Amino acid sequence: MSDGTVDLRVEGGVASVTFNRPEARNAMTWAMYEQLQAICEQLRADASVRVVRFQGAGGEAFVAGTDIAQFQTFTTGDDGVDYERRIDAAIALLESLPMPAVAVVQGWCVGGGLAIATACDFRIATPAAKFGVPIARTLGNCLSIANVARLVAAFGRPRVQRLLMLADLIAADEARACGYLLDVVPAEEIEAAKEPVRERVHL
Repeated sequence: MSDGTVDLRVEGGVASVTFNRPEARNAMTWAMYEQLQAICEQLRADASVRVVRFQGAGGEAFVAGTDIAQFQTFTTGDDGVDYERRIDAAIALLESLPMPAVAVVQGWCVGGGLAIATACDFRIATPAAKFGVPIARTLGNCLSIANVARLVAAFGRPRVQRLLMLADLIAADEARACGYLLDVVPAEEIEAAKEPVRERVHL
């Protein structure tokens, strides 16, 4: 299975950033996090970009977390702490972009994917989108304090307790009802919905 890529295309003032590893539901590798960080640094310096759109390739997932196969090389707790620091650095760069960022979510948006989407300013999704942090059923690790704070600010504490402690998944309709999503768009219309994104944020 490939290491995947994070691809950037800029056209008409709109930057499209695509998480491209569809065979693994766009699960992030270390290389992809490094590419995301480099892209965010590039965008920060590009005054021609008015809005950034983040999306996953393949239509099955936005980002299905971090590829946990990579954690097999961890030998101590410090490895896990260093991992969270690495993710925090990439997410902080995304969150501090000087232009609005929009996550276009199809399918799974979990773990690191949820952190990425939550760091964006706006989110739209298809009805089949699912949001969660199922680490209580997988690795049993902890999110960084910064990412927990972002989730609480976006979803509210009771929902985040469900996400973290019960490994619940939140469906698109609930995510829209609590204000997390700007809109829910039918899957057959999501490609069209991505195009006027600049106008939707009045730029």
